[in-house]
Amino acid sequence: MRSRRNVLAGLGAVGVTGLAGCAALPFGNDQSDDEDVSLSTDDIGSLAWPESPFPVAVPTSLVNAHRERSRELLAAVPSEPSLPNGAVAEEVRSNRERAADRLDDEPDEPWPTEQLSEWRGRRNEAASVLGTHRAATGEDDAEAVTEQRRGVRDDLGSFVADHEYRASSPLEAVLAHAPIEDLVGDCRRRVRPDPPYPSDPVARPFQAGDAVGQVELASATFADARRLREAYLGERSETAPQWTALIEASKRLEYAASRTRSSVSDFLDREELPFRADLDGTPGRWLFRRASGSVEARTEEAREHRNDGRFASAVIEAGRILAGVEALRATIHGIRDGAYQGDVTTESVSRTADRAREAITAIGESENPRMAAQIVRPTLGTFEYVTYRIEERYGDAVRVEGDLAWVELYARAVPAATEFVVERLE
Repeated sequence: MRSRRNVLAGLGAVGVTGLAGCAALPFGNDQSDDEDVSLSTDDIGSLAWPESPFPVAVPTSLVNAHRERSRELLAAVPSEPSLPNGAVAEEVRSNRERAADRLDDEPDEPWPTEQLSEWRGRRNEAASVLGTHRAATGEDDAEAVTEQRRGVRDDLGSFVADHEYRASSPLEAVLAHAPIEDLVGDCRRRVRPDPPYPSDPVARPFQAGDAVGQVELASATFADARRLREAYLGERSETAPQWTALIEASKRLEYAASRTRSSVSDFLDREELPFRADLDGTPGRWLFRRASGSVEARTEEAREHRNDGRFASAVIEAGRILAGVEALRATIHGIRDGAYQGDVTTESVSRTADRAREAITAIGESENPRMAAQIVRPTLGTFEYVTYRIEERYGDAVRVEGDLAWVELYARAVPAATEFVVERLE
């Protein structure tokens, strides 16, 4: 099973909002009547992710670069550090050991881009350990951090100015450049002086370490953006700039998503449940919160992408809005027909998990499985997080069944949403 950190990272802000129960929908009672239903991960089963949406193979050299850099950083830290502050020395030793152990493990990530994310995290941890140790020994890296941050910021600016969204087609432009856009956005956040390097690093060695790790993470993130672009272009002999095509497609899809969303506007951002049935303590309540909150969050996400000029990502988010609206419609009709309100048992949860898994597996049979994989991505994070909650023994059965019901309904809407998006790209 993937690490907790990467499960959360994969969910992102939108997923966390949904898992929190969607604060914009503060209705009902969070307590279920089925706290005595015991679940295990065997009741849910594992999930095989679809094919990676990135259109070419990701070279192993990208992972190797992170691994080698991480080892280089840790090699500069003694395995048994001798520091004036014994508590700091013990924590540095422990953090170094943990970071070193992780470098020998291959991450259990289903997509190469997810593996790179894990390795960037490991590189960040290694740099933080080194930065903490240097600060605790009296070394002041404030100037070096500022210089490295400035260098990454300058390189990023040049990269963005030269980014023509070259691809063999508008569809491949979305698949190849959306993850690059994500990395560019992450890098922009990482080059901010937050946390700042402390004025007294000896007194605040861990803050110093965090600052060093943050700027190292920015460097790693930029490197992956550049190398992914190189990897794609290296595999395609004929490409052309697709910037205009992506802008026009994102506009058309924004309009379509807005029109589709308006059909369920009465079920968004509600203070009270818009149903006559009492859904407290039922999967239907969690399902509706998830379905409604997901549409709202994806709409905001798409708006931010367009404002940032991330049009490949905006295309994907439009597809997710379309699938989300259809899932919400199915939710509304199901609840009105009395579904999702029965007693929850281990068997009912298992059946819901099976249907969710089957719906996700089916998208691999679509004509455009890579785009479908991008659009279905939110459900993959939800399924994994449900499994994680159960493994950690705080998975409420009613909520689990509601979340898995949303996974099924959303995944079943993905093929049609994918076809619609691809048609607007042609």
